Amino acid sequence: MKFTGCLWVLGMGLCLAAGAEGFQAGFARTDLTPAVGAQMPGGYNEHLSKGVRDPLFAEAAVFTSGETTVAVVGVDLIMIPRAVVLEARRLAEERCGVPGANILIGASHTHTGGPIVDCFGSTSDPAYSRFAAERIAEAVCLAHAARVEARLATASGEARGVAFNRRFFMKDGSVITHPGKMNPDIVKPAGPVDAEVGLIAAEDLEGNLLGCVVNHGMHGTTIGGSEFSADWPYFLRKTVRGGVGADIGVVFLNGACGDVTQVNNQSPESNFGEKSARLIGMTVGGEVLKLLAGAEFTPDATVAAVAEEAALPIRDLGESDEALVDREAPPFGLGSGSREMYLREANMVRAMREASPVVTEEIQALRVGNAAIVSNPTEFFSALGLAIKAEQPWKPVMVTELANGYAGYAPTREAYDQGGYEPRTARSSFMAPGAGEQIVELSRRLLAALEEGE
Repeated sequence: MKFTGCLWVLGMGLCLAAGAEGFQAGFARTDLTPAVGAQMPGGYNEHLSKGVRDPLFAEAAVFTSGETTVAVVGVDLIMIPRAVVLEARRLAEERCGVPGANILIGASHTHTGGPIVDCFGSTSDPAYSRFAAERIAEAVCLAHAARVEARLATASGEARGVAFNRRFFMKDGSVITHPGKMNPDIVKPAGPVDAEVGLIAAEDLEGNLLGCVVNHGMHGTTIGGSEFSADWPYFLRKTVRGGVGADIGVVFLNGACGDVTQVNNQSPESNFGEKSARLIGMTVGGEVLKLLAGAEFTPDATVAAVAEEAALPIRDLGESDEALVDREAPPFGLGSGSREMYLREANMVRAMREASPVVTEEIQALRVGNAAIVSNPTEFFSALGLAIKAEQPWKPVMVTELANGYAGYAPTREAYDQGGYEPRTARSSFMAPGAGEQIVELSRRLLAALEEGE
């Protein structure tokens, strides 16, 4: 395997596409950075940008085997609304023929991204949403045009010591999200962490590395501030490209991390800022480099796509908004904020359920060689992701959250009774208990369908 750049976009050259025979792969990226002054979603209040720390990108990989083509796009956004997904798919299919149903678009969950969503104090910008859809479609089509005859490798490793469950059992029997560093009342974490790093990589027939798809579960909450940033995935990409010595494609898909963050509440050290972002990005990127160094590339990889719509129940609030908000409020920690804000959010969730008792969302699974990617549009709890992966023949299984739409948090069933930030009723958490387990069941069924289609 040799490392060399062979394409790029926005003024850079592209590799010529090869014919339709055998396995092909192509990578490309486009710039998603909004104008300075736009909102940055991710907090309780309106937050306006004041600069650009590092550009935001849509990174695309396109894989073709025989008559089947699939595309995987990682976007530096906090989440990706369904309307943006559908428009990006429509444009890509119209312009370069990649079937919209075979395109997976996953958000990195950076909290220093562009104005793409309505949530808490943030308001989406329709013009930016149109811009994002255009750029995502452009990335897919450029990657499609860049395809060459290729060989594929898939692998799995671990990045330990950088991700931590943020929910804790306390001495009084409660569960608190982010109870505070070194809180003496912490008993133990209330959930697991999945340290897996999943990898799909492609090289051309001369052994030149074209790019890779990387999966790891971690909130994008390290950088903070008022400058646009991809957060820690910026350092992941920088580490991988620096390590291989080429400007290859690096598509990041976030794993199940609804309850997982970089903050170690059981350590006094700070876990914010560039130092933390570098630690995570270089740790995950270093594992990718190790996997690439030992990768065995093979030709003629199979690709496939399946998807199904899930009718996920919206919770029945029952009691008055006031009683609900007071009952769900944690005594401290994340989610113990403004009563008025949560009253507004509860009112909106009540209106959602009056319009329909369910929300219909896409669960999608892709096969690329021996790897499978299975996605859902939620902030998916780590335990649920591990339940999908259990006893699967695919190596790796890339559970991908916040993909192809946005449906808020998907906690485990028991987390609703435990309380804390994640299950607290808001537009960011509106599904009923059991919705997460419903996604697990459907995801496993789709993975089985991929296997049956061999």
